[in-house]
Amino acid sequence: MAQRLIDLTQPIFEGMVLWTGHPPTKITVHATHESTAPTLTPPYSFTAETIQMTTHAGTHVDSISHIDPRSGAPSIEQIPLEWFYTEAICIDLSHLPPRTEYSVADIEAALAAHNLSIKPGDTVLIHSGHYARTRDTPAYASEYSGLSREAAEFIYGAGAINIGAEAPSVDVAGTTLYPAHLVCREMQRLNTENLADLSEIVGKRFRYLGLPLPIRNGTGSPIRAVAVLEE
Repeated sequence: MAQRLIDLTQPIFEGMVLWTGHPPTKITVHATHESTAPTLTPPYSFTAETIQMTTHAGTHVDSISHIDPRSGAPSIEQIPLEWFYTEAICIDLSHLPPRTEYSVADIEAALAAHNLSIKPGDTVLIHSGHYARTRDTPAYASEYSGLSREAAEFIYGAGAINIGAEAPSVDVAGTTLYPAHLVCREMQRLNTENLADLSEIVGKRFRYLGLPLPIRNGTGSPIRAVAVLEE
């Protein structure tokens, strides 16, 4: 059986739209072929960039320490790698309007529509259509939907280890309560944000890969999110 890899990762670039609480991403050229060639033995030269960005910019995963202030809450390099390489499903909520707070009924209907179920250890990805509708526009940071507390408790309570959204947050835009993040704290689970368009994997079960960088004491990390489909 052949495998197909589907990239679920947003590109990283200056001017990328971020959650409103994060600083802008900056990418500068540190060295060019023209500047390095005179200092090296011909014909060798190199070029390199410097990237300045928050650990929560672009497609990223939160550590538990990001949302849990208690001593001992695991930072990103302390979380088992197995949590980032899991079985997964993608449910479709793209028919709901922007800034919807997803209910348990919404999740149950999405699961039933494709005969999916949540298994212990799963990653659950939510296709909202938000990235395709608003990418690279200010609306990306202000018009996304997200989970109610009850919906987050339902998904994590069914055994999911990680919930992923194609939006700046797994919580709805404009919230001041962050119920889904609080459920992550209480249940010690992961959430992944700023995924790219998930339409190609809607209604499917697959393997999900979203490995973080081993940032010491990191509260999160950019990832390369990939769906692995057996075909």
